[in-house]
Amino acid sequence: MKNTTRRSEYSVPRSDARRRTLPDVPATLAALVHARDALEGGSRPDADTYLILSLLLLKVASDATYYGNPAIPYTRGEPPRCVPYCVPAHARFDTLFRQRHAQGNGVRVMNALRVFTLGNPRKLGGLFPALKLEDALPADPAVRDGALLQVLERLSLPALDFRQQRGATRPDVGDAVEALLPGQVPPALTWLMTALTHPGVDEAVYDPSCRQGAVLRAAANWMRDEERANASAGPARYPLYGQEPDPMQCAVARLRLLLQGTDTPHIYTREPLEEPLVQDGALQRFHVALACPPLSLKWAPSHASRDPHFRFLQGIPSRQWAHTALIQHMLATLEPASGRMAVVVPHGVLFREGEEARIRQAWLDENLVDTVVGLPDRLFAGASVATALLVLRKVRRNDAVLFVDARGLATRGKRGPRLDTDAAHSLHRLCSERRSVPGVAHLASAEELAVNGGTLSVARYVQPVARHPAADLATLRAQRVELAARFVTIQAKLNAELDALERELSDLA
Repeated sequence: MKNTTRRSEYSVPRSDARRRTLPDVPATLAALVHARDALEGGSRPDADTYLILSLLLLKVASDATYYGNPAIPYTRGEPPRCVPYCVPAHARFDTLFRQRHAQGNGVRVMNALRVFTLGNPRKLGGLFPALKLEDALPADPAVRDGALLQVLERLSLPALDFRQQRGATRPDVGDAVEALLPGQVPPALTWLMTALTHPGVDEAVYDPSCRQGAVLRAAANWMRDEERANASAGPARYPLYGQEPDPMQCAVARLRLLLQGTDTPHIYTREPLEEPLVQDGALQRFHVALACPPLSLKWAPSHASRDPHFRFLQGIPSRQWAHTALIQHMLATLEPASGRMAVVVPHGVLFREGEEARIRQAWLDENLVDTVVGLPDRLFAGASVATALLVLRKVRRNDAVLFVDARGLATRGKRGPRLDTDAAHSLHRLCSERRSVPGVAHLASAEELAVNGGTLSVARYVQPVARHPAADLATLRAQRVELAARFVTIQAKLNAELDALERELSDLA
């Protein structure tokens, strides 16, 4: 009997030779922006982006499970390289696509996302409701159906066809998502933070102030690169943990990491200083802690006195200086034998007096402080506060602290100083070499730190280099004589030209 199985718009090429080249980031980003542009009339900014990315996640999951349908022919080969989602047939993206011309696109899309969540409660539970995706839909049902019809068609462009990957992560997707979700942290800085702490594939990474997940995304990228360098293949099961009090930002962070290919990021809507992550009654431990918290951070010191985990034994900073308390919290969560952390802080954390000075001295006494990088001024949009990157380690080989002034490595952008990839790599090399470079870096001994009263201010240790060497008195006198002689010669020449001009004018008269 002749095979009458109809191949849909989503049929898969039978030969590897016919598979097209993977799209690049601009093509993938353009397809997503094209889909987002179809949504107009929503009631909340950014809701259209969140809806497009939610449907993108559904499409990635649908395309990954497409190979699980025995009725659809495909080239057999390696198994799916992902932790698969459960996508019921009536919630699949291709089902929505086939039904796009019928009325009720809005109802079908939202119902598909609900069914998608029910099939994957551990990964997706509470994600889409927290994003409030309904705010992206036009109020008029007819306009809504037409807009979603265009969205479904535009998300079906070749640049967004994921079937060939069989669930494997496609790098261009993560980069395109980053362009749609510009984070509060420069990408070069997040790379530098992960490079200085070097999280391994099997190590747990924690961000107590993850906001929209940009730092955790950089950590996932680093671990994935490590995995590829070690020639190991398998699902991206990197243990990522985060806390973010804002439910919307927490949901965005989860969505970002799921689209990155991370399996079930553990991100919780909690205040870290008040509700730390606990496991079996004890404070949960991590190999790496990374954070770029808001520059205006406050806390309630009253929590410290009744903290059951004894995180603040080194001291209790005042209410308006919560960054020092956050560092204490991060230190308490690190694995004792291998823990390391990197955190962006306002400069005041490095030199303020009082209780914070005593806490800093405790860090130095315990030999925890490894590197202090003074970041370029105005690196964060809308903030004029000077910032620094503080790196601490539970176990160190010596007691010297490296201080680096990164201001000279910044490039000038349209909106102020910019830390680009080249500068981040230069900083990483400087920190890895751990040596003094005049005007840029200084490796301070424990004795030098003691002489400076335990301050960690970069300006105290890295002095600017004079651009011109100081001249001696004899050299300056010789230069004065030379300049005076040149002045006399120039004056004589000018007088001669003026006398000649006056004679010429008198002859004409």
